Amino acid sequence: MNVFITGASSGLGEGLARRYAKPGATIGLCARRAELLEALARDIGAKGAKAIVYTADVADTAAMQQAAEQFIAACGKVDLVIANAGIGIPHRTLQGESEPIAKLMRVNVIGVTNTVVPFVPSMVKQGSGVLVAVSSMAGHRGLPGRAAYSASKAAARVFMDALRLDLHGTGVHAMTLCPGFVRTPLTAVLDNKLPFLIDCEEAVDIMEAAIAARKKTFSFPWQMRLMGVLFRNGPESLIRKLAPAARTKAPD
Repeated sequence: MNVFITGASSGLGEGLARRYAKPGATIGLCARRAELLEALARDIGAKGAKAIVYTADVADTAAMQQAAEQFIAACGKVDLVIANAGIGIPHRTLQGESEPIAKLMRVNVIGVTNTVVPFVPSMVKQGSGVLVAVSSMAGHRGLPGRAAYSASKAAARVFMDALRLDLHGTGVHAMTLCPGFVRTPLTAVLDNKLPFLIDCEEAVDIMEAAIAARKKTFSFPWQMRLMGVLFRNGPESLIRKLAPAARTKAPD
């Protein structure tokens, strides 16, 4: 199996890379932190898989196009692409700080399209493959203190919905995974009383199963999936009460 993953240096991306690193597999590892990718590549090699490191920023369209072309050339057939890279920002919207929002949109939205779109022609030609965007439960409804984050994750979800329609009949599937709170470096800076927080390993189990089942838009864990109904349909007064506290500092 040949898999290309962004945000592979830590958290869910690293967990997914390790999960798919089986003997004979080729894993494309893409992130900005080269030293972490190289260490992960060595671990993957020890498991009998091949790792190819791409040190790139997903917001860089040209760099991501080049990485995709190189991975396709190296593997021939690409089975799975996971656009996992994403960031959060402190709640500073009311202070009029727009540059952090622009950066978040470049990573969380443009980063997704930069990752999946370059693989579309080769996957259509081969008649198979799965394209995955990692969104968030926050993408189902605008949440207080998370205006930009919610919007970015909603954009990724809707893009993948439309892409799936475009790919109908080609054998290529586009899907979105919407995690709740997962114990990763991204959530380490948040309040430790996050609702329904799950370990990264459990999240990877769920994501692997959802990808194998070729889900469309899949939210997890199940408690958050039920809460998603309230997020989508509840009045704003309820959303204000249910939403976790706003992020007040940047992730490490």
